[in-house]
Amino acid sequence: MKKNIAALNSEFPTLNERFGGRRLVYLDSACTVLKMRCAADAQRRHMLLLGGCGGKRSLHSLASAMEEDFYGARSKVASFMGAESPEEIIFTSGVTDAANLLANAFPFTPLRNEVVFSPLEHNAVFLPFERLAAAGRIKIKVAPLKDFKVDMGGLEKLVGAKTALVCVTHAPNIFGGTCDAAAAARIAHAAGAYLFCDDAQYAPSHGRCGAADGADACAFSGHKLGAPYFTGALCVKKPLLGRLRPWRVGGGTVESVTRSARGYGAKYLGGYQGFEAGVQNYSGAAGLAAALARLDRAGFGAIREHVSSLTAGALKALDGVKGVRVLGDRAAIPDGSLISIAPSKKGFSVPDFNLFLNQEVKGRLVAVRTGRHCADLACLNSGYSETIRLSFFSYNTQADTDCFVSALEKYLSLL
Repeated sequence: MKKNIAALNSEFPTLNERFGGRRLVYLDSACTVLKMRCAADAQRRHMLLLGGCGGKRSLHSLASAMEEDFYGARSKVASFMGAESPEEIIFTSGVTDAANLLANAFPFTPLRNEVVFSPLEHNAVFLPFERLAAAGRIKIKVAPLKDFKVDMGGLEKLVGAKTALVCVTHAPNIFGGTCDAAAAARIAHAAGAYLFCDDAQYAPSHGRCGAADGADACAFSGHKLGAPYFTGALCVKKPLLGRLRPWRVGGGTVESVTRSARGYGAKYLGGYQGFEAGVQNYSGAAGLAAALARLDRAGFGAIREHVSSLTAGALKALDGVKGVRVLGDRAAIPDGSLISIAPSKKGFSVPDFNLFLNQEVKGRLVAVRTGRHCADLACLNSGYSETIRLSFFSYNTQADTDCFVSALEKYLSLL
């Protein structure tokens, strides 16, 4: 392990904790990355030393300091996401919040009212649009799945003159690897549509987002890279941002409220200000900026190299295990940060195996994710109703994989 990665791992105190007297083997970073000390310190400092009213509401010095700090966090996030300016960044509580905002603010028209999804979209992205479709406001289409990947040819066939938006996950959270966001952008733009890219699984180990690949909008969640919960951002390029309609409104979003003979009327602020209603998570934004700065100092290239090595090593180790099947495109899996396996041996119970990892591994508590992973589209289109998922971040080692594989082999031997 490189020195800068080893130094980064000191930021994760949870690794030194014991749970029921057992050491944690954490292989569930795709669900949430363990939290960083620097992010918690920044959030604590912000709450205790600032803690005033931001959002340009007050003009006293404390409020000015709050706003300066908040805009500094916005600038840091803009650089990370590949935005042209901080003005393209809308702070959210994560990708779920970002997708709901985009779905409800998007300028659908009777002539452009279709949304095309990859078959690997997380429910966080799919469900906000499905709800609009159920209400009869839009129509949705789902591209075919081929060899556990998006069938880009099939996606292209679905995108046409009525397509308003294409949604593609940059890194699937169930079958691993990455998706070609640049190709998806070309397909969408050729039809006059926009592309939204879910970067929740991509951003933490690649250090960039879909904006760099041509996405018109993209989002990530802070908790998936060691920042506080309920942090994240939606990046919307200016041509699309200017067309979005204010959705969740309130204090901080309105330019003026007027009265006339026809009644009262509100005029909303332009840009990101029209979408950040109410008092924001200022301390969370400070923690998010601190986490990004620390990861940047460690080097996203080094993080990517480390995670790719772990993923490739796990793939090789699982090849020798009879009784399970690795799901996904084997050549592409090391480009991501996770591996999903499904049992093939009779009598294998995924819930029971999860309990086994928590209770029966001597001296260790092995944390993985089992189930559908909020990826119902992928499960419905692949025929797999549940998987066992290992996911990696900077703090993992080959020894973590070895521990999991040893436990897996022991469980299989008991069947």
